[in-house]
Amino acid sequence: MDLNELRRIPLLRALRDEQLEILQGNAQIRDYKKNKRIFEPGCKDNFIMIVLEGKVRIYLAYPDGKEFTIAFLEPGDIYSSHSKTFAEAREAAQILAISAKAFHLFMLNNPTILIGMVKALGDSLGNTLRIIENLAFLDIDKRLARFLLDAAKEKGVIKEEGTFINLGLSVEDIALAVGSSRQTASMLLNRWERDGVIKRNRKTVFLLDEPRLQELGERTE
Repeated sequence: MDLNELRRIPLLRALRDEQLEILQGNAQIRDYKKNKRIFEPGCKDNFIMIVLEGKVRIYLAYPDGKEFTIAFLEPGDIYSSHSKTFAEAREAAQILAISAKAFHLFMLNNPTILIGMVKALGDSLGNTLRIIENLAFLDIDKRLARFLLDAAKEKGVIKEEGTFINLGLSVEDIALAVGSSRQTASMLLNRWERDGVIKRNRKTVFLLDEPRLQELGERTE
């Protein structure tokens, strides 16, 4: 990977050539097929992962079979294998793996990158807390409605027909994100589509009636 490709990564964009060269010397590009596990709790390979291509799911798993999705990472997102979580490629993915020891040393010598790291960690923590709150206090229909509303705030594009969201997620992925079965998530999405609240096309969604979706996502005491 050359320096121009590294500079396309938002976290590394402000670094000078000599700084990027140091990272380049400690980085390795890894490719993973769909559904391939990237790391798991207790793995000896301690590294910092930056997603280059594809989509990576970060989640917790328990002995009773329950799974708790923390995030879906997209190109430019960063995460650590030393986090007691699982990571798997939800589609063919390519990552940049940097030795955690080398990356920590690099941050100490190049504090510029700390700003981006703090923001990335803050976003991850905020997302995790929001997911925990939703799972603890909301029924599945409200969790799904809020998931779509949050996605609209993050990546929605206002168009004449409504708010367009390129989710890039299958129904199965959406179900994993909201802690539901695929069947239940599909049933709710189909119902809302029949009711004119949303319109779907593969991995994209139009929010046709956002006020109605907000009502569906409101918590009832």
